[in-house]
Amino acid sequence: MSDQTKLVALPAYLPRRLQAFRIVRGDKTSYVLRDKLADKTYDVEQWQFFILEVLPGCETADKLLSVFADRFGREITEHEVMSFFAQLADQKLLDDEAAKHPLLKPFTRQGYALEQGLIKPKSFEELAVKMASQTPKAGTAPGASPAPGPTPGAPDELPEDAVLPAGVNEADSLDPRQTRQLFKFFPMQPLASTLLPIVEPLKYAIYLLPLIALVALILVLRNFQLLWGDITSLRSATTLAVHALFSLVTINLAVVVTQSLVAQKFRASLGDLGIGLRFGFFPRFMVPIRHTMQLSRRERMWMHAGPLLTRVLLFSIGVLIWYNARGRYEGLTNIGLGLTFLCAVNLLVEGGNPLVKGNGYHLLAAFVDEPQLRGKAYRAFLDRLRGGASTERGQMLLTTFALASFVYAYLVVLLIVYVSGHFLIKEMRLGGAALIVVVALGVFLAVRTTRRFQLITRAYERSQQFERWRKRALPSEASEQAQAEAPKSRTWYYMKRALVVTFILLLFLPYPYDAGGDFEIFPAARQVITTDVGGIVEEVNFDGGESVAKGKVIARVASTDMKAQLQTFDARIAAQRAVVAELKSRPRKEEVAVAQSDLETARQRARFSGERVPRLERMFKERTISFEELDTARKEAEVDRGEVVQREAALALVKAGTPPDRIAAEEATLQSLVQQRAELEGRAGRTVMAMPFDGTILSLHLKDRLNSVLDKGAPFATVEAVGSMTVEIDVPEGEIGYVKVGAPVRVRPNAFNDRTFVGKVDRIDGNVSVKPTGRIVKVVAVVDNGAGDLKSGMTGYAKVDAGTMPVWQAFSQAVVRFVNVQVWSWLP
Repeated sequence: MSDQTKLVALPAYLPRRLQAFRIVRGDKTSYVLRDKLADKTYDVEQWQFFILEVLPGCETADKLLSVFADRFGREITEHEVMSFFAQLADQKLLDDEAAKHPLLKPFTRQGYALEQGLIKPKSFEELAVKMASQTPKAGTAPGASPAPGPTPGAPDELPEDAVLPAGVNEADSLDPRQTRQLFKFFPMQPLASTLLPIVEPLKYAIYLLPLIALVALILVLRNFQLLWGDITSLRSATTLAVHALFSLVTINLAVVVTQSLVAQKFRASLGDLGIGLRFGFFPRFMVPIRHTMQLSRRERMWMHAGPLLTRVLLFSIGVLIWYNARGRYEGLTNIGLGLTFLCAVNLLVEGGNPLVKGNGYHLLAAFVDEPQLRGKAYRAFLDRLRGGASTERGQMLLTTFALASFVYAYLVVLLIVYVSGHFLIKEMRLGGAALIVVVALGVFLAVRTTRRFQLITRAYERSQQFERWRKRALPSEASEQAQAEAPKSRTWYYMKRALVVTFILLLFLPYPYDAGGDFEIFPAARQVITTDVGGIVEEVNFDGGESVAKGKVIARVASTDMKAQLQTFDARIAAQRAVVAELKSRPRKEEVAVAQSDLETARQRARFSGERVPRLERMFKERTISFEELDTARKEAEVDRGEVVQREAALALVKAGTPPDRIAAEEATLQSLVQQRAELEGRAGRTVMAMPFDGTILSLHLKDRLNSVLDKGAPFATVEAVGSMTVEIDVPEGEIGYVKVGAPVRVRPNAFNDRTFVGKVDRIDGNVSVKPTGRIVKVVAVVDNGAGDLKSGMTGYAKVDAGTMPVWQAFSQAVVRFVNVQVWSWLP
């Protein structure tokens, strides 16, 4: 190509594989289309290239011929245009988008003819001649809409790329192309005609709406905490289906009726009232409204302002009902709460939010009279992002609007992903499969949102293309180079296949699988410090909350009386021990000697008295003494013999010592005293309250109980061990088979979400518990808590090492479990 050759933007409806070049030789201009893949070039004259450029803005042949005459100052026949289209079709130079243009659509359907027994493609030249001869004149060209607009039942009469007036373009129920399958009830036109004369006088009440809305807003701001608490209670007691049904028969129905009445007032056509699905699953009342292109800007604004004002009115009524009926009429209170909450959500999230394609956005578009407001804003944002100069007025406002729309759209995607993930992972407990579903959902929504933005921008560019060329404003070189699409590289072709192979290989890599669940921390040991001895607390050494070593005295109860009793018992025990010792020391040598001496004395006396009796008997016979003296001597001798026997017995008794039963009796008395003292000493020892293990005192303000009376058995403080903590993990029933005693455990509490504590499984509960989230099994693990950071009652998430398995198996456990159990149960 020469230096006078310039790459330009490729016109619409041509394959993206082509490149367009403008060649200027003197005062002559021509164009060349180059197909890099097929290595072919096609020469195009200037007037032909112009027709391709302005074609997106010309839906009829008459309009195209008129634009051509304005540009070149001469007429062109319709046959020449159709022949040019036929040449493009014969050379396969029309893309799939050409079928959406009314003039190009006939040239996208290939015909075939039978020649010499062979089927061959039919040339489009014959079709071009036929169309040129049968095309109606101006005003009835193919694809042109009748003056009143398309009928409700024929949305296909408008091309997809046609730009309708602001407030109608892409608006639900107003744009004929925005169609949905409806379950129809009855025609809305007769009902609206009947109601309009009745409710039309109420339009002057709109001047009271700002006052009512202001009062409702003040009530909300002053009682926000109370209102939010009531809404929270209502949401927890009401299902999502009830909310959807209530919104359908109140807010949605009121909005549809209001919009229908406004449309009837402005002479638009109403279709049948029916129920359709919004977003593919959300039921909504809808009424198709046609002949909207004849509406003025003011009327189009009211078509969207009416539904918004209806929502504001319902919100205000809901607040007033709630405020006046609260505490007296529960049913009315709930109705008011429902209206308030649902209207507020509808206004902020969809209906009144200009960042979403709802009434708020279309009202703004009609106000600025810009049907492609979003596309224009996105284009300005992309121009600013790329560093180029935007040709749009108010670039800063448009860029800000586009940026806010981007951020809001992706925030909605994140919110949907978060809610879905929380439901699948936390409530359904699907594990790795839920993670895959959530990630896939997030990627799908993000890609879908990005493509939607791209389509909006592309539609806007195509709608502006005609105006650009009609004003003779060719794109700059930089813009043309940006729009010209290079042929697709085969690098991405191989890269996609390499990614697929890599992904398949990754599925078979070993993966450390963990069975996890929510947990709650309990202490390894906990005790209540108390005493069975009531009295006055005379000493408190800790105030509570401190870490105390084992054996440290926490507090004492006064025990003065017990100490005195212990001293008395000590004295009695000492005396009794002396008695026992004295009894055990018998017989003594001294006692035996005394008894022996007494026996000898008694024997001497008995011998003397015995020898005296015979002498006295002789003397009595000799009548020397009286009988009384003899009798006295005999008696003394008898007594002395008895004394000898008694002394012999006493000596035998002394030699025998203390009897064993006497010693046993005294020892029993001694043991009784010792036991009584030990019991008293134990009670005195229990007045001292000491730390049973290394741990922490949980009770606080213990020193405030100094000099107070502690009743018998009353708790004084609670203490717990801190060296290790017991963790109870709620493992789902389906994963308990992977948990073994002694398996490593990783614990991450909510309070220390950046730290992981390790431990081991101590035991597995033998029972299955039922919770709202499903069936779980308690797994008890012991976790080291040397630093004392873990506290009793903390919660979080724990993972138990369940071994290693392939990636595909780890992330498909829920699916495999469903197939192995549920599907298996269906088999006969």
